[in-house]
Amino acid sequence: MIERVLAFLRGGTIGFNKSELHLLNSVIDALPKAESDILSKQVQSVSLVQRHNPGRLVAAYYPKKSYVPLLPYSGYEYCLAKVSYRFNGTTKTTNVVLHDGKFMTFERNVPRKNDRIDAIVKVSLCPNDYKPVTQEIDAEEHGGNA
Repeated sequence: MIERVLAFLRGGTIGFNKSELHLLNSVIDALPKAESDILSKQVQSVSLVQRHNPGRLVAAYYPKKSYVPLLPYSGYEYCLAKVSYRFNGTTKTTNVVLHDGKFMTFERNVPRKNDRIDAIVKVSLCPNDYKPVTQEIDAEEHGGNA
């Protein structure tokens, strides 16, 4: 109970919602076994999930003093997978992004708390057409001052 209150005070929740977990599990299932195990451990280690820009940007945080195994993909923003899913008759796409080998964000078309994914359409691992959503959000919120 205390963890939930602390997460709420920090603007988040202690875990992922069902739809977010559905997306993560689809990526876990698509990865090679060793990487799948690492991503599973990362997901289980998350202690705070903040929805900075609901529907577009969701960030995961880990306890400060915990050891979390890293995936073998370096770089500040590395798109591990692009997941296409069907929701209310339309197909949407969300990026699963790593920061220095650790799952950190969902970007674009992130299902909200009560959204129910009808089906996973496709999981594309390591797509090369990734563009960070943060620059778009900054431009929208700050215009020419971003």
